Amino acid sequence: MSVDIRRSPQGQAMPRPTVALPPEAFAQTDDTRVYWLGNAGFLINSHGTTVLCDPLLVGFDMPTLVEPPILPEDVPAFDALLYTHIDNDHFARQTLAGLKGKAGEIHATEYVASVARDDEGCTGVVGHAIGENFQVGPMTFTLTPTWHNWQQHMTSDKYRTRTWERKEYCGYWIATPDGTAWLPSDSRPLPEFLEMPAMDMILFDFSDNVWHIGFAGAVELANQYPEADLLPIHWGCVDAPEYTPFNGDPERLAAAITNPERIHTLALGEGLKVRRRH
Repeated sequence: MSVDIRRSPQGQAMPRPTVALPPEAFAQTDDTRVYWLGNAGFLINSHGTTVLCDPLLVGFDMPTLVEPPILPEDVPAFDALLYTHIDNDHFARQTLAGLKGKAGEIHATEYVASVARDDEGCTGVVGHAIGENFQVGPMTFTLTPTWHNWQQHMTSDKYRTRTWERKEYCGYWIATPDGTAWLPSDSRPLPEFLEMPAMDMILFDFSDNVWHIGFAGAVELANQYPEADLLPIHWGCVDAPEYTPFNGDPERLAAAITNPERIHTLALGEGLKVRRRH
């Protein structure tokens, strides 16, 4: 089994100590690897093409348990920056400010793209509809549906500042020369989650929260695709032992799913190779 974790003094599951993101993470390679950046952020290097998704490296408004594997000012130029939705643990504005000008392209849903372009002054921004695909080097990304417009269902005017629509939130299906990976992203369970083509890796949010997959939904999803490598994300980084969106426990997950040895609890900065299984 690949589950290897620590515990905070409050008992919260945590990854092993952060390692610095290695130079080869941005170099020419002969394979595809996914590096965990912390929370829901990751870097994909596919044969030298580098893409960051939802990086949260600095500037979060809650206390954290871990150090980032790289700071924005140390990130070299890369090919594309992707966002799934506007929540500040995904669309991290201070991190974006430090990365501005380093990404060849920025991709997101239409709404998030408009915020990056109009509010944050980014260039090279492209907005997409759910189901649309785009190419970055040897990789093809397709926006997949989610259900995470939690703001629209809050009673407080703090969150209901506009009409929040499901089309503003997405996941990504990622086709690479070495296999396929899927990021369902933050989402309630959807029927189509169980009707996807078999994939080789899932970037796996398993938060037991009503606006995330929920523990039962995570187990069902993992067991629907029993051969896919599972790279857990959205856990162990925020010091919030009572706050379910950040408090997944990989040991609990491993005890409940088929083939638990395919769970890979990386330290921040570590990478996992995409391996074709189908």
